[in-house]
Amino acid sequence: MAETSSTTAPLLRVSRPVSACSRCRSAKVKCDGKLPACTACERAGKVSECTGGSDQFARGKERSYVASLESKLEKLEKRLAQLDSRRTSAGPDATARNDDGGDGNGGGGNTSTPAIEDLRSARKKKVEDDSQIEDLVADLGYLAINAVTRDFYGFAPDISFGRIALRASSVSRILNSKPRARLPPRHTSTRLVQHYFDKIFTTLPCLNESSFFGAVESVYRDESAASPFDIFCVYMVLAVGTMSLSKSQDSAAAHNAACFVKTALEHADTVISPSEIKGVQATLLLVQYSMLEPAHLNSWYLIGVASRIMIDIGLHQEPLKISKRKSADMDLRRRVFYCVYTLDRSISMVLQRPFTFSDDSVLVELPKDTNTPTPMAAATHLFKLRKLQSEWYQSLHLSGSDPLPDPEAYISRHTALLEKWRTEIPATMSSSTRDWLLLEWHYLHIYLPAPSPKIPRSTPESMMQIYNHSASYSVAFRAILTDSPSSGFVYTYHDALRTYFVGSNLLHALTLLPDENELERASDAIDGIVYVLTSMIIRWPEVEALRDKFRAEAGYVLQRLRRRREAVQERRLRTQMSFEWRNAEGVVQQQPFVMGGHVATADFGNVAFYRYA
Repeated sequence: MAETSSTTAPLLRVSRPVSACSRCRSAKVKCDGKLPACTACERAGKVSECTGGSDQFARGKERSYVASLESKLEKLEKRLAQLDSRRTSAGPDATARNDDGGDGNGGGGNTSTPAIEDLRSARKKKVEDDSQIEDLVADLGYLAINAVTRDFYGFAPDISFGRIALRASSVSRILNSKPRARLPPRHTSTRLVQHYFDKIFTTLPCLNESSFFGAVESVYRDESAASPFDIFCVYMVLAVGTMSLSKSQDSAAAHNAACFVKTALEHADTVISPSEIKGVQATLLLVQYSMLEPAHLNSWYLIGVASRIMIDIGLHQEPLKISKRKSADMDLRRRVFYCVYTLDRSISMVLQRPFTFSDDSVLVELPKDTNTPTPMAAATHLFKLRKLQSEWYQSLHLSGSDPLPDPEAYISRHTALLEKWRTEIPATMSSSTRDWLLLEWHYLHIYLPAPSPKIPRSTPESMMQIYNHSASYSVAFRAILTDSPSSGFVYTYHDALRTYFVGSNLLHALTLLPDENELERASDAIDGIVYVLTSMIIRWPEVEALRDKFRAEAGYVLQRLRRRREAVQERRLRTQMSFEWRNAEGVVQQQPFVMGGHVATADFGNVAFYRYA
């Protein structure tokens, strides 16, 4: 293949998936997707009728997103080639005219002015063209696109990307049997929406708050005239807010939440798009619901879908020309990315699975806490925590099995970073959000020194750290649930899995720690874990198996601890008695009996026998 220059070489090499035009689709003939009209329509003289099969691909819009990008790049490359040739031809003449004008000849200077102006305009135009290409490539996220386009319809007309994603993430068909929900009274929806933004949005701000409240107004004014994305977001926020208030799996709130989801999914084909940020936002709302109700949707698959859409549209990279984007758009772009990042790291660690994407591919600044109705301080601080845990989780669990040369130094360094993060928690956040962040802090203090491929054996210091934070986690979570009606604390099914993980590490630490004086504190910590798991059974019956397994293991560990303490107490008693008898013997030897002619003749143990002289 002949070598090409950097300006003429194509920037992207892609395979172009094509959607058949409406005429070829109705005639059931092969469509080559040629732009602006396919070959079949050209031969039939129907060039003007060669349009997409839906409003999304109406006349004037290309049927292939990648094809449009290729055409834009081709036009820009031609323009660059023209400018390069013009600069090459105009450069020497302009230089010569400048030299002539430098002799002080006024006529010569006037002659060179048009050439200089042409050269300046050419350079300015080249800069603008370069900027356009730079923006175009930045929007793609520096990725080669293979099969993700706006016109993805699957293998049949009735199969969409959203439908495939939902089918893969569905756990059961319970939602199919639910009736379609109607909009609740306005005062009810206002309370549910406010609860969502106060308790959930503060740590996962994946929506534009102002746009969402505008969507609420639009849906309540005329739902049939509202956009599919607005309808989807309104019903999903109502579903997540309602489910977070549910006390049991069979409650009226759980039923209403499922009905809201059923209504929202009617627009999934349009909303869950593989090439728009709205597709990421919609999937994130489904992830939030699946964490509260795992019996319907699988959060692991959904966060995978959100991650792949996010990467395909380039949210994991900062655009090169930030100045041309509105600050609000940039902030939303960053918030959506970090919501995906946070949930991916959290779900992967809970399920002990690898991340969807590594930190090496990420280059995104943290969002700014400015110009937002809801403060972003809690979310930003949570994002920082997820970045910390992502770094050491990849290092300890996803980077081979060769043990670290100095695991204690590694654990100590990252423990210090976690401690620094705790001291920097903003004082302005609500008490319930702060309590949840502190639970996460205790959890990571346990996860960090726990046995891993890089740290196969924990030291006594690590075991003590695990024990202390496990006990603190248990006591804190029990206190939160006891005060749950007034605090409005929102917990998910993943918190149940975390609690079981914390309890298992607590039992492991108790079997290795030599101190038996902690039996009372250990018993309280175990009771706290059992209480938390028992409280969650009514919402998630699957937790009962975890509770029973932990209770059986804890009973065995407590029995061993009691036996060990009894043995230690017995040894201490014997040692104390021996010490007292030795003291008594020392007194007898120091002051022997001599009265009456008695003399000591033998010493059997601690008893002195005497006989008459």
